[in-house]
Amino acid sequence: MDYNVYQIIMINNFSIIIRFIQLSLFLIIFTACVNNNGDIYKNNQDSGRIENFDSVEIRKRHLDSLNAIRHERDLGNLEISDFLNSSAATHARDIFKQQRAWNFGSDGSSPQKRAEVSGFVGIITGENVSETYEGEFLVLQVWLKNSLSRSVLLNKEATHLGLGWYQEKNGKIWWVQVLGFKK
Repeated sequence: MDYNVYQIIMINNFSIIIRFIQLSLFLIIFTACVNNNGDIYKNNQDSGRIENFDSVEIRKRHLDSLNAIRHERDLGNLEISDFLNSSAATHARDIFKQQRAWNFGSDGSSPQKRAEVSGFVGIITGENVSETYEGEFLVLQVWLKNSLSRSVLLNKEATHLGLGWYQEKNGKIWWVQVLGFKK
């Protein structure tokens, strides 16, 4: 083989190897930077802080799960309400401060009043609260096992859903779920 041809082949091969290494490094760096927020939040021990997860995706999975349950019972689908999300998140922070998972605000407000303050124009059919270390699916299972909470989840008049939470430093989450229908 001619020496010049051999040199050209070696340079081409070397150039291909360099491009392959560059592409590999790019892919490694790119995938290391990709956020894992699409994962399911299980709990603080397994998943870390809930704030590192996409709140929109958490709410969407919650809505999809609840709508599947409602569909099995021939109930209408719910849709997410940003107003009710705001109301739920505010109440989650408030019950954390009160250190009591209940439906009353520290100012004496009801779920209806909090929803109205958040901008929701409609009627609240119910509110579920929970103080737990569990994640997004287990809290829904707990609510389904409780007859009062289940009646809120399966209220045939409900058309809108809000979900909010507050997580303490120790991993405990204060969950609030609000359901209602627009006027």
